[in-house]
Amino acid sequence: MEVQIRKIAWGAPKNIVAYHTTKIGGYSEGIFKSSNMSLDVGDNPKNVKKNRDSLAKQLSLQQKPVFMKQIHSASIRIANSSSDNLVCDSCYTSVKGLPLAVLSADCLPILVASEDGKKIGVIHAGWRGLCNGIVQKFIKRFSVDAKDMIVWIGPSINPENYIIREDVFSKLSKISTKFFSRTKDVGAWHLDLKYVAKIILKQEGVKKVFLENLCTYENSDLYYSFRRDNQTGRIASVIWIEPDQDDNQD
Repeated sequence: MEVQIRKIAWGAPKNIVAYHTTKIGGYSEGIFKSSNMSLDVGDNPKNVKKNRDSLAKQLSLQQKPVFMKQIHSASIRIANSSSDNLVCDSCYTSVKGLPLAVLSADCLPILVASEDGKKIGVIHAGWRGLCNGIVQKFIKRFSVDAKDMIVWIGPSINPENYIIREDVFSKLSKISTKFFSRTKDVGAWHLDLKYVAKIILKQEGVKKVFLENLCTYENSDLYYSFRRDNQTGRIASVIWIEPDQDDNQD
């Protein structure tokens, strides 16, 4: 069964195409059932390859997506070809037809496009990445005026299901306390990751931010969730710049 894919509806230019997968369909088994896209979570690599091939086939991709080896860092790299072996949590490109992928299961999958359709990027952001300034660093490296950037924040864990302790609160509260709400327990807060990213983006001057409000924890039929299941798979969010028709001609 082919991996289920969903087209992302946002305000990107017409030549920017973006999709994300769900956990439906695919070839993974057991706790990874059944469309896991990550090679780093203990799944059978052969099944992951089949899932990635299914994604590429359905989207008629001319080049294989660049999948980062994500390490919860604030590291950002430029992607030039499908063969790039990137160890980072964000990358960007201006290469037409080169898809970039970001993997997630509760953390924020963030897609970025320039308003002129010439540049794209992806960011994987959990609380560590947000604390370490991955969003701000990306905006600086992307070299596009913030007001000319369009951002999509994909399915991730909602605050009702995401409880953090004093260590995380003390770090993120330096940005703002607006995205925290108290729980019944002393020293514990609900954290709204999407709101953290949105506040940072707005502070940096980004005006067009689109949010996908589906919660990965709650929607167990659609999404993997690390908080819910601990060892589990990852969905992929993919973006690319469509080549001009002239680029496809000999």
